[in-house]
Amino acid sequence: MLEKARRLPKRFRRPVTKETKNLLRRKHKKQKKQHWKDVWHRIARRNQRIFRGMWKSLAWWLAIFFVGLLMLGIGLVTFSPLVKIREVRIQRSNARLDIEEVQRVLTPFFGRHLFFLPSYEVSMLLFDSIQDVKNVKVYKNYPSQLLVNIELDPLYARLNILDPDEELVKIGTGAIVDFLTDQGVYVVAQLQEKEKALPLIRLVDWGVRPIEGDKMVNLDFLVRVRDTERSLSEQFGHSIETRTIFLRAQEYHLSLDNGLDLWFDTRSKLEDQLLRYRTFLRSIDLESVEDYIDLRLSDRVVYK
Repeated sequence: MLEKARRLPKRFRRPVTKETKNLLRRKHKKQKKQHWKDVWHRIARRNQRIFRGMWKSLAWWLAIFFVGLLMLGIGLVTFSPLVKIREVRIQRSNARLDIEEVQRVLTPFFGRHLFFLPSYEVSMLLFDSIQDVKNVKVYKNYPSQLLVNIELDPLYARLNILDPDEELVKIGTGAIVDFLTDQGVYVVAQLQEKEKALPLIRLVDWGVRPIEGDKMVNLDFLVRVRDTERSLSEQFGHSIETRTIFLRAQEYHLSLDNGLDLWFDTRSKLEDQLLRYRTFLRSIDLESVEDYIDLRLSDRVVYK
């Protein structure tokens, strides 16, 4: 057992110099400073452990919260009646689009779950139901609105459908409301000011009276007519007034600005028919032709 500390006897004491006292004072001061540094270090470490534990607990609760929120969102998307289609909004880029007809076509989608409805299903139904649709864009506006943007094929020409038994005469255009799209689809629309400049096509020799939405003229046929017009304009300087298409016979007559008609068909190449016309012009003066020039025959040109 240690005895209580006592002061040394005077005879064993050594004198303490001023330098020694200063040294001890500095050492004591340094030890005191280090003591407080250790104290603050222990407090900081203790607080750090406390905050680390609090952060882990907070992170755990945040993870539980977000997982629960995710599960709630999945549940709402999957089972909630709020995410069912209750409104279909149609955005059209052409005034001739019948909004009521589109609404009727899209009626089966009402009540369908918006999240699980593929956009291509809406597009395919519209392409199958409306013949002159060019492009469809479908957007989902949650929770219950379906946005559909529909673009129609541009109009290619005004259409005058004549009776096959009627004698073809040159008549005025009148109030024409029948049109042909650039894909050959027959549509009926209100004549707009900008559409009065569209070329006129007379349609004869049809089998069954067409109804709106029917594809009347094959696209290749329309391309052939366009190529013929361009060639006549570029190579011969002609301007086309009207076009007459014979569907079953697969031929077309182009009325020139000088009053003559040029007869073409699709059974032979356009280049060959234009070559026959060029050869005809070298030998016959156009002023001697009164009505038409038939370029359909491969071995001769008939004119009246």
